Amino acid sequence: MDPRFTLEKGTGIFTGNELIVKGGLEHKIGLLTGYPGSPVAEVFDAAERIKELMIEKGIMVQIANNEALAAARLNGSQMQPVRAMAVMKSVGAHVASDGLALGNMAGTGDGGAVVTVFGDDTWSEGTQVPADSRFIAKHLYMPVIEPSTFQEIKDWVGEAFDLSEQSRLYVAFLVTSNQADGGGTVEVSPNRYSDISVRNPMQIESDTISVDDRVVIPPHTTRKEDEVLHERFPRLLELVRERGLNRILYAPESGRRRMGFVSSSLAYCYLEHALTMVGL
Repeated sequence: MDPRFTLEKGTGIFTGNELIVKGGLEHKIGLLTGYPGSPVAEVFDAAERIKELMIEKGIMVQIANNEALAAARLNGSQMQPVRAMAVMKSVGAHVASDGLALGNMAGTGDGGAVVTVFGDDTWSEGTQVPADSRFIAKHLYMPVIEPSTFQEIKDWVGEAFDLSEQSRLYVAFLVTSNQADGGGTVEVSPNRYSDISVRNPMQIESDTISVDDRVVIPPHTTRKEDEVLHERFPRLLELVRERGLNRILYAPESGRRRMGFVSSSLAYCYLEHALTMVGL
């Protein structure tokens, strides 16, 4: 068993894909599914290397036959307060889009959360076509979290779960090839495990499920869409501001600078490095 995934304090060296798993372990993940495609296939390799821990804690880890079935499993998980994650490449996001759209419209369950990791291969080094998954996420009404540093890749898995639980939106978590395949040193935290697990299952009583809330068919669709746009998204933006995920860095102590840059994801790291090299 890889001992790095049970570290409770100090620093550890991980790849980006491994940090997605470690971030899930630190934030009560109960289900990890998806389909292994570049650049995020190694997420499942990392999970396999700690299968003893996953079995001991009752965390369900299972590769779906395709991304659409992974989305269906996410939707099913929200019948109970489960933190669920699906991992797929950018092309797979289109395969999963129908299930993700319906699940996001219905919303996460009470106390549940859904994070969908999209792996973008921007230069088509390991997948069929380049893609920017921010566009498919916008189409699906899914907010996008874009971590920049390796520390953020791990820590923001927890942020994504919390935002999903509190806004009832499915949250897209976007990483690119250099982030997924690269690696770095991060500060780790203790793992926290879900109370609901394979070892401690809950019985779903079908007569307690609100059909109006969970089944997205006319005439309920319009009401659910209105809920997403006018209730859940404003709530999510409020939470993001409270958590300070979007930050102004290197601001002067007084006065204002003449120029600023808006950046996200790995591009921020390149920008910071370039500005440092030229003395800005």
